[in-house]
Amino acid sequence: MKKGKLKIILWFITSLLVLNACNLPGSPTTSDAEAVYTQAAQTIAAQITQQAYTTLVAEVTRIASTPGATPFTLPTQTPPSLPPSVTPFLPTATAVPPTSTPPPPTATPIVIPCNQAQFIKDVTVPDGSIFTPGSEFTKVWRLKNIGSCTWDEDYSLVFVDGDRMQALKVIPLQDTIRPGEKIDLTADFITPSQPGRYRSFWMLSNASDKRFGIGDDAKQAFWAEIKVVAPNQNFAFDLAANFCLASWDSSAGDLLCPGDPESADGSIVLLERPVLENGRREDESTLWMRPEATRDGWISGVFPTYKVKQNDHFLADIGCLKDNKGCDVLFSLDYRVSGGSKKNLGQWEETYDGVIRRIDIDLSALADKKVQFILSVTNQGKASVANAFWLAPSIRQGSPSTEPDASGLAVEAARKRVANDLGLDYKTLSVQSVEPAEWRDSCLGVHLPDQVCAEVIIPGYRIILSTTDNQYEAHTNTDGSIVFWFES
Repeated sequence: MKKGKLKIILWFITSLLVLNACNLPGSPTTSDAEAVYTQAAQTIAAQITQQAYTTLVAEVTRIASTPGATPFTLPTQTPPSLPPSVTPFLPTATAVPPTSTPPPPTATPIVIPCNQAQFIKDVTVPDGSIFTPGSEFTKVWRLKNIGSCTWDEDYSLVFVDGDRMQALKVIPLQDTIRPGEKIDLTADFITPSQPGRYRSFWMLSNASDKRFGIGDDAKQAFWAEIKVVAPNQNFAFDLAANFCLASWDSSAGDLLCPGDPESADGSIVLLERPVLENGRREDESTLWMRPEATRDGWISGVFPTYKVKQNDHFLADIGCLKDNKGCDVLFSLDYRVSGGSKKNLGQWEETYDGVIRRIDIDLSALADKKVQFILSVTNQGKASVANAFWLAPSIRQGSPSTEPDASGLAVEAARKRVANDLGLDYKTLSVQSVEPAEWRDSCLGVHLPDQVCAEVIIPGYRIILSTTDNQYEAHTNTDGSIVFWFES
C-alpha cells in the first residue's frame, strides 16, 4: 500500500513538471523550439528547488523510515523528443585567437668590407703649406681602420699618383691596427727645385698587395699638397722662406714644421697674404707664430748658421694678426755665435692696437761671424688670441729703400684724439681698417659748420675705429699731426 502511494507521488511530480513546460505562454513553433525548451528547463529547475523537490524528499524519507518498507527505484522519465528540424540549444564559446605583435621585418645585414680606412686629419703639413725648393718635410696623416680586418706589418703605405717628391714608394706599417683603432701614417719628402703647387697621392695595401683607401668604396686616395716658392732674391737670407730649416720648440716641447694651427702646444705656419691688425693685406711671406696656449707660453725657432757681412741689417715688421683683439705678446730677436751662449738683440712688446712695428737692426758688429738667429714670441695676455707675426723677416744689405709703414703714427694719433673727445680709454677703440688716402682740402674731407677749408692735396689715411656699440671714421695726414673724425 505504501509502495503504491510512493509511485503515485512520483508520477504526480513528473506530470507536474511536464505540464509546467507545456503551459508556457504561446504555442512554440519549430523556430522557437530552442527558446521554449530553454524556458521550460528554467521553470522546472525553479519548481523542483522551491516545492516539488522538498515534498518528494520529505515523503520518501517518511516511507523509507516505516518498519518493513522495501527498497525502490525512482521511475525514469523519457524527455519529450524535439522535431527533426530543431537543433537543441547548446551554449557555445567562440574561440578568439590570441593577439600578438607581428614580428618586425628582417633587417638587411650590413656588410663591412675587410679593408677600409677613414681620413681623420692632417697632423702635419696642412694643404697649401709653403716651402722653398729642396726643403725636407715630414707629412703625417691620421687614419682610422673602419674595416673588419686587422692591419699588421704585412700592410703598407704606398704611393699611387702625383708628385712623389723623393719619398719611398712603399712604407711598411710598424704597428698592429685593429678595427676601430687609429694610426698616424708618416712619409718623408723633399720639395722640388721649381716653384709651383705639388700633390702626392697615397693609399694602403694589404698582404696580397691589393690597394685600398678612404671613401664609401675604399677606393679613394689621400694626399699631401704643398706650394714651393723661391726665396726673395733681394734678401741675403730669407728667414720666412726657409722657416722649416729652423729647429722649432715651445714651452710644451719640440714642434713640427709646418705645425698644426689648432695644437695647444703652439705652431709655426708660413702665410702668403696675411691680414694684419691695421686691416691691411700684405703680399710678402709672413711667419705666423703661436706660443703654447697658456699664460707665459712661448715659441722659438733657431735658424741655420749664416755668415754675417758688413752692412747687413735684420729687418721685419711685427704685430698681431687681424681679429685678435686682446693679443699681448713679447717679441725677441737673439743670436748665437758658433754654438756659444744666446745673446739678445732686442725685445718688443706688441698689443692689438692697430700699429705695426718696423724692426731694423744693423748687424755690422757681427760681420764675418757665423751666427744662428733665433726668433721668439711669448704670450703675455689671453692665449687664444696670441697670434703674432713676423712679416718678411730677413737679412738684407743695408736698410730698405722704402720707409717703414708710417700708418702706425697716424693710427695712434687718431685713437687718442677720438678717445679724448669721447672721454674714453683709447685702448677700448679697436682698429677695423686703415687705407691710404689723398685729401683734397685742408679739412681732410670732414666739413664742419663755419669751417673754412683750403683746396690743397694732403696725403694721409682713412682709419675706421670702433667700440662695442659704435663705429668712427678718422681722417689724418701721414704722421697723424692732423686728425678729423666723425661717427659713421
